[in-house]
This record gives sequence, structure tokens and C-alpha cells, in this order.
Amino acid sequence: MSFIMKLHRHFQRTVILLATFCMVSIVISAYYLYNGYKQENELSEISSEVECGDLQLLPYKLMEMKTVKPIDPLRTHLVVLVFVESQYSTLGQDIITILESSRFQFHIEIAPGKGDLPVLIDKNKGKYALIVYENILKYANMDSWNRGLLDKYCIEYGVGVIGFHKGNENSLQSSQLKGFPFHVHSNLGIKDCCINPHSPLLHVTKSSKLEKGPLLGNDWAVFQINHTAYQPVIFAKVKTPENLSPPAAKSALHATVIHDLGLHDGIQRVLFGNNLNFWLHKLIFIDAISFLSGKKLRLSLDRYILVDIDDIFVGKEGTRMNTNDVQALLDTQNLLRAQITNFTFNLGFSGKFYHTGTEEEDEGDDLLLRSVDEFWWFPHMWSHMQPHLFHNESSLVEQMILNKKFALEHGIPTDLGYAVAPHHSGVYPVHVQLYDAWKKVWNIRVTSTEEYPHLKPARYRRGFIHKNIMVLPRQTCGLFTHTIFYKEYPGGPKELDKSIQGGELFFTVVLNPVS
Repeated sequence: MSFIMKLHRHFQRTVILLATFCMVSIVISAYYLYNGYKQENELSEISSEVECGDLQLLPYKLMEMKTVKPIDPLRTHLVVLVFVESQYSTLGQDIITILESSRFQFHIEIAPGKGDLPVLIDKNKGKYALIVYENILKYANMDSWNRGLLDKYCIEYGVGVIGFHKGNENSLQSSQLKGFPFHVHSNLGIKDCCINPHSPLLHVTKSSKLEKGPLLGNDWAVFQINHTAYQPVIFAKVKTPENLSPPAAKSALHATVIHDLGLHDGIQRVLFGNNLNFWLHKLIFIDAISFLSGKKLRLSLDRYILVDIDDIFVGKEGTRMNTNDVQALLDTQNLLRAQITNFTFNLGFSGKFYHTGTEEEDEGDDLLLRSVDEFWWFPHMWSHMQPHLFHNESSLVEQMILNKKFALEHGIPTDLGYAVAPHHSGVYPVHVQLYDAWKKVWNIRVTSTEEYPHLKPARYRRGFIHKNIMVLPRQTCGLFTHTIFYKEYPGGPKELDKSIQGGELFFTVVLNPVS
């Protein structure tokens, strides 16, 4: 009897232990299931409550830990395959401009509505390290056979895809991109753009809170993602969130650029919800090329900048520098030196015009010369005459000697070995007498021009060497002797500000290691 009682008690203990174990298992399973659900959905829940400055609250550090098969750029040629809508499409031209400016090799194809893809493999090596689609819908809606071939190539050779989606009058307000587990909302206006600081794409782009305000256009697309395989890169708020389906909170942040981490199908992609007109999209595009090519198609972060200020002392009365202008130049130089090591303005002087202004402007000339050691100096011809107008070398030498004499009298250095000709005359096409005179009088070793081989487009400018003088490709900033007044700038001050803040001048520095 006692044996049966013991067996009964042992059985009870076993049942209790099993029940306890089951309960613990259920609790643990529920915990991980909840966390998995939460990780996939907390973006949409939290993003409606945060501002751009609160992005550290978003859960992207969790996503950084997940990676796909490492990119192996050695298995492909370093060429970008670009599928454009047409030979003259605006976005296609913008893509090509950035690739050309970055000195990256590329091949253009018209995106086929139907038909075969170009040859992707050459002697067991991939022909392309990256694929760019001007219209991501051409990629998403490709027939299954060609899509399968392209995806297989991308997986096998570790090739990424960049695509652009821009709304038009025929776009659905809300749609799911074929083959992808997310929705796209099109034809929207957006505002208050900011960057996800945890994105692994960032290289040239620096994450920071951007100024608030609306962005141009009502043809933006935003991506609604609730999956950790997709990481937002750029956020913005929708100007009219009630147009979304379902309507979103006014403070909600939506992704205008997303990074497909490749966890879904082994292919990494970066998708843009508009074109490249927005300057930040251009920066992210540059960074996406770098990241998806395994950092082989990458711009260095080093920049070497020399700011030449031609025509010192030149100009009619009322347009020349006074003491306030000179002091502002010194203050600006000190401000830039706090950010750029050894930054120094390089002043090109024409001595004939010294003290030919008003009394205030002559005082400005004197302050410049009292500050001579604060700047670098280069000769810019005594009378600002264009060298090609001098038909013999002796006349050029005479002009240069006058400018050198002026320099010696006023303590201006004469041994820097750099000169610029007025209007770049005689540098290219080459005026032989100029090069010979430069060597004789100034021992010039370096000059620059914006004319070789052509003035426009600027990205085609190159350097060359002639008679042992190195000719650097010179870039311009839109400021000339006739555009020195801010309020009178051609097109208005906003045109100059636009060039500086993400426009032509901004990208001159971004895309040129030396400028």
C-alpha cells in the first residue's frame, strides 16, 4: 500500500513539473513572439510620435546587426549598368552626370518593356558591379524569366540595385510594389526632411537635423514598411497626411528613401521616392553607389580646396574693396580655418590699378598690403590684359616685370610658382609666348584654367602639362568682378544661396577631390 502511495505522489510531482515547464515555455515563446512582432511594427508606432531630432529613439540599431552575403567586388568589373527610360530623360541624365563627375565607368541601356537583358557575364566574371533603374517599376514589373535571370546574377555576384519611384498623374495613390512586402504612397507633398543616423549607407552624407520646411513638388512617394529587412534612410513628414490610406498623424515620419538589407531575397537595394532634384537624394545616391559596390566605387572624404580671388585692385570706382571688405575677408578666412586646415585665400593682383579708386577704396588697398602675410598671392598681369593679345614674348615679359616690381616694393611674395592669366587667355588654346614669359619672369610651375578641353560641362574639365607647367582644371563658383553685390546677383540672391546650399557650388566641392 505504501508503495502505491509513493508512486501516486511521484506521479503528482511529475505532472506538476510538466505543467510548470509548459507554462514557462509558453511565457518564453510569447515573449519572443511579442518582441519579434514589436521589432517589425515599432517603427510605424513610434515614428508617429517623434520629431527628426528624436531619431535616436527609433529601433534601427537592431537592424544593423543583420547582414547578407558580403559583397565581393573582385568578381565583377567596376562598371555600373544604368537602365534609363530614354536617351534624353531628365533623371537619366542626372544619374549619368553624377557617375561621370565621380569618374565611374558605366554602361547605358534603354529599360526594356519586354525582351532580353544585356549580357551580364563575361568569362565567368560579372560585367557590372551595380545596377541602376531610372524607373523601379520597370524592374518590379519585369517578366518572370528575365527577372529571375537578373536576380540570380545579383545573388551570385553580390550585385546591388538602385531604383527610383516618382509619382505622376497615372500613379495609384497607394500600391504595393510587385514582389516586395511594402506599400508605396504616391503623389504627395512632404516637409521637414531628416536622415536616419544608423543607416550603414552614410559616407559622404552626415546625419543631422535639417531645417524644417516644405520640399518642392507634390510628386513624392513614401514607403510604408513594417519589416526589419527594410531600413529607412531619409525621413520626412507628409504635408497632407489625411491623403494617406489609412490617414496618418501629422507628426508621423515616413521614409522617402529605403535600404533593402537583402534579408528577403539576398539582394540589397536602395529605393528613392523621387528623382535627384533634391540635393540630399544626390548625396545618398553617391553613398548608395559606394556601399552597394563594396566601397570600390567610392569618393574619398579628403578635399583639397584653393580659393583664387582674381582681379585684386581691379575695378571701377564704387566696386572695389574698402577697409570693411578687407576685414570681412580676414574674418571669413579665420572662420574657414577653424574647419579647414591651413585655409588661405589666394589673391591675384594687377599692380597697375593700385590706388585708382575712391579714398575709402584706396584705404582698402592699403589694408590689404598691410595684411600681405595673411594671404597667398599670385600675379594676374600688370594691366589685366589678356596675354593672347600680345604678339611677342618681349611685350609680355615687360608687363610681367612691372607686376613683379610692384610686388617687391610692397612685400608681396614672388616665389609661389603659381599664376593665372586674365580670362584664362593663352593657357588653352596655348599661347606659347605666355608660357615662355611665365618661366623667365616668375618661374611659374602651376597654373589653372576652366577652358580645357571645354568650358561646359564643368565635369569634363581636365588638366594637362605644357612646357613643364602643370595646368590644373579650374572650377568656378558663380562670382565674378561684375557679380560682387549680393542683392544684385543675376536671378536674385536666392540663386546664389541655392548654388551654395546643395546646388552647383556645393556639388562642385563634393564631386571634385581638388577644386
